[in-house]
Amino acid sequence: MAQMDFRVFKSDQMSEELWASFTQLRNSRALYDDPFFDPVYARLVGRCRRDTRIGVAFEAGEPVGFWPLHKRPGAWARPIGGPFSDWHGPVLSGHTSLSPSAFLKGLGLLGMSAFAWLPQDPSSETRLRLAGANMTYVGEGWDAFLANQTQRWPKHFKKMRRLARNVERDFSEAEFRFDDLSDATFNRLMELKREQFQRTGRHDVLSPQWVKNLMQAMRETQTPRFRLRLVSLHLDGRHAASELVVQSDKVMHGWITAFEPEFGAYSPGNMIVQLMLEQMAKGETMPKIYDAGPGLDHYKRHYSNYQLPIGAGVVRSRALAMRPDRLLGQAWRSGERLLDGRVSRVLTQSRRRLDQICLSETDNIGRLSGLYQAFTRTRAAMELAESDQPQ
Repeated sequence: MAQMDFRVFKSDQMSEELWASFTQLRNSRALYDDPFFDPVYARLVGRCRRDTRIGVAFEAGEPVGFWPLHKRPGAWARPIGGPFSDWHGPVLSGHTSLSPSAFLKGLGLLGMSAFAWLPQDPSSETRLRLAGANMTYVGEGWDAFLANQTQRWPKHFKKMRRLARNVERDFSEAEFRFDDLSDATFNRLMELKREQFQRTGRHDVLSPQWVKNLMQAMRETQTPRFRLRLVSLHLDGRHAASELVVQSDKVMHGWITAFEPEFGAYSPGNMIVQLMLEQMAKGETMPKIYDAGPGLDHYKRHYSNYQLPIGAGVVRSRALAMRPDRLLGQAWRSGERLLDGRVSRVLTQSRRRLDQICLSETDNIGRLSGLYQAFTRTRAAMELAESDQPQ
C-alpha cells in the first residue's frame, strides 16, 4: 500500500474539487447506489449540524475514501444524519485496500456506533450483528413481479385484491399520488409519525430543529442522483397514508411512512407500497429497486424478493478500542443477555431509546429532556416487569 494520509474537514471546509472527487468515487461503484451515500446528503446534513465532519483518506496524494460522520466527544463517531441514515459507512475506491478500521484509526477516532452498517470487509462482518435489509427488484416488469410474489404469498395478494374491491365499493374516489408536492400531505405525515412515537413510547426524533431544517432542505433539493419523493393515497379527498422516499437514479429507499387509523381496515400502507412498485416497474426511467430496510413488517416480507446484509453494533479502530464511559454500555448489554424474560426486553428497549436520543439530540436541553422521559418510562416498565416475576 502506498503512503496513506488522512484529514478531517468540516463540511464547509471541503473544496469543490474534493466534493467532486467524492461524487466521482461514489458514482464509480454500484455498491453505493443507495441515496444515503450521495455526497449531496452529507452536504445537506453538514449545513444543519455543526458536528458534521468529512473524513478523507489520501493514497499517493489522491483521495481513495470519504467518510461523512458526526464527531462526538471522546474520539467517538456516529452515523451521518443521526437516526435517519438507513445505510452508512465509508465510501471507498475499488482500488484501495483501506479497511474501515484503519480509516477510523487514521482519522484519530476510537470507534463508531453503527445501526445500518454496509458490510465491506470481513472484520466488520464478524464483529457486528447482521440482519437482512428487505429489497425489491421490479426490473423484469410488473406482471412478472406480481406473479412471483403471488405464488410466494397467495393469501396476502388475495387479501389485497379484496381490499381493492372494498375501496371501490366504499369510496367514490381513490387517488394515488406518486409525487405528492403538497405541504399539507407532508405535514400530516410528520404529525402522524410524531403521534406514533408518543403512542409507542419512542423518542421523537423528528422534534429537533436541525431535523426540521434538514427535511426542508431535502425537499428543496433535486439532482440526477438524489431527491425526496412523497407518495400518498387519498380516499374521497382525505389523506389515508403516505410514505416519504429518498431516491437515487437506481434505488427508491423507503424512509418515513404512516397511515390514518380510521382507514386501517383497508391496509392503506400496503396499498401505497404496491402502487408505488407498480409505477416503478412500468416507468421506463424509474429506479427498479425499492429498499424497505430490515425488519419483519408484513409489507416488507410480502413485497421483498431478495435481501442484503446490514450490520449493527460498534466498529472500532482497534480490537479493544473503547472509551472508559462505554464500559457502562457493555455492562448494560450483558444484562440484556443474562437476565431472563421481560426485564431483559425492557433493558433492550431502553438502550435503543437512549441510542435514539444520542443520535438525534445535539444540545444539552434536548438530551436531558429525552433522558428524563426515557428514565421515567424505563422505571415504570422495570417495576411492571419485576411485579410479573415469580415470587
